[in-house]
Amino acid sequence: MSKLKTVGIVLLVPLLIAGALWGYLWYSTKQQVDQWVALAKPFADISYGGIDVAPTGSIGVNRLRIILHDLDDYLTIGSVRLKAPDILQLLKLRWQLSQGQLPPAMTFALHQFEIPLDGGLLGTSQETLSRRSPFGDLDALGCGPVTALGRAEWQEMGYHHLIGDMEAGYRLDSGRNVMELQLRSSSRDWATVDVDLGLAAAGAARTLAALATSGPVKLSKLHVVVRDEGFNQRRNQYCAAKAGKTIDAYLADHVRLLEDRLRANGVYPGLGLIEAYRQYLKEGGKLTLAAAPPAPIDPRELQFYKPGDAIKLAGLTLSVNDQPVSDLSVNWDGTKIARALAVGAESAPEAEEPRPSSPNAPPAMVQKSFRPVATHQLGQHIGQIARIKTANNSQYRGKLNAVAEGSVSITISRSGGSVTLSLRQEDITDAQILQ
Repeated sequence: MSKLKTVGIVLLVPLLIAGALWGYLWYSTKQQVDQWVALAKPFADISYGGIDVAPTGSIGVNRLRIILHDLDDYLTIGSVRLKAPDILQLLKLRWQLSQGQLPPAMTFALHQFEIPLDGGLLGTSQETLSRRSPFGDLDALGCGPVTALGRAEWQEMGYHHLIGDMEAGYRLDSGRNVMELQLRSSSRDWATVDVDLGLAAAGAARTLAALATSGPVKLSKLHVVVRDEGFNQRRNQYCAAKAGKTIDAYLADHVRLLEDRLRANGVYPGLGLIEAYRQYLKEGGKLTLAAAPPAPIDPRELQFYKPGDAIKLAGLTLSVNDQPVSDLSVNWDGTKIARALAVGAESAPEAEEPRPSSPNAPPAMVQKSFRPVATHQLGQHIGQIARIKTANNSQYRGKLNAVAEGSVSITISRSGGSVTLSLRQEDITDAQILQ
């Protein structure tokens, strides 16, 4: 009998601990949710059906309904869930986040959200329409009198609610200083997008502060899959009818107009990319884009390379319905793109203008200016400020660090810090030194 009691106690203790953990998580989450509901009261009415804790390491708020006063709209969410690797990690999440620490893994998910398309939440104002760039609304090209696809057009296609799921999470590998992010968005009868992203930090990233101050975060991998769930067919039929053409004729016009728009604004896609886009529009299915750089790279530096070199450096591949696209050739004109996006080129500060001298003032400093030098002479000016122009019409101003093995290293000031680039010496068409 004593042995039976001992076994019973051994079995009971874990159950009591698990029950206490469940009760704590349930109660603390309910308190937090009720606080958020109260804080949102001036802007929205929020109600929910209940809270559940899963032994696998997740906690959820179920059957939410949010009424937005100002937008005269509402949305419903089947459940909002916070997931951790296990129940103990879930218990530590709140404390870790309050201490600015990054939990080793965490996922936030929305399941079965539903937003009506006739409300104000998905509306687009005329002010927003007027601010769109030439790269906006490309999907409406060739669609007869339609210049933009929005909620009114979606409703005409047969969509009345935006229904789907969304999930975003990460896993931290502290040993390799790598963070892997996973994003998944699925809209019923629309499309599914899966993104798997790897980011490498320069140093240990166990806290948010360490991640922010560890230097530039570099791309170690990228895998994007877009699956058509019916939108392509609906859009093709809708736009063909609006244009009064067959679907094939509409698609031909759409692709031609798209290519013309891109080229007019500084983007020159090759035949391989154009054909891949045409194939995806017509067949639907799956579009896969992947990047596997040999070593982690700073994505901001890719703009300073020739397009072909940037594609090779990033290890980019593209496939349509699992058929690889062999021709990924593309070119661009940075000046035209910046003009199209209304982005002013960031100019480095020029030397100060000399101030008028007073009779008792010391002799004025001689004003420095940029003087041209031969490219092969750049190695004689290490440590000086240089202004360099490359074959693709890009211009850089910064401090020369080194010139070796056909490569020129230059550090350029940027808002929030600086970036060091390696430019191929053979691509430099003009070089000047501040003297």
